[in-house]
Amino acid sequence: MAKKADVAKEVKAKIKEDEKAEKKKEETAEAKVEEKKPEAKPVKEEKRPEPKAEAKPAPKTEKKPEAKKELKKPEEVLEEKVITLSLREAWKAPRNRRAKAAVRVLKEQLKRHIKKDTKIELSVNKAIWKRGIKNPPRKIKLNVKVYKDFARAYFVE
Repeated sequence: MAKKADVAKEVKAKIKEDEKAEKKKEETAEAKVEEKKPEAKPVKEEKRPEPKAEAKPAPKTEKKPEAKKELKKPEEVLEEKVITLSLREAWKAPRNRRAKAAVRVLKEQLKRHIKKDTKIELSVNKAIWKRGIKNPPRKIKLNVKVYKDFARAYFVE
């Protein structure tokens, strides 16, 4: 029995030594983390604001207004018409393609009436597609403005 008691004492001593070693490792790891934290924060805070504030805003503010001024040059309207067009031919197309066919028919009829390259505004397209692909309107009323090189069609409510 003396042997068993000696073995048990040795095992307990080893366990205590292992616990002490783990505590020391934890303490040193915590100390390292605490030392690193204060050094890392000020470095990051100092670097972030300076390059972003100086480099990016200046070019953006200078370039955009100039581009917008060039795009907004008004063109002279030579003629303005209000036209009612029939989209009856679109109803000959299959049910699931009628709105698409109505846009095609509209472009063809505008070409016949205006004799210039015509552009359809988004409002016209929305009016055709409002009730879905299967049920476009039978007629549509447009306000067409004719410019020097082209014409533009707007939806009249």
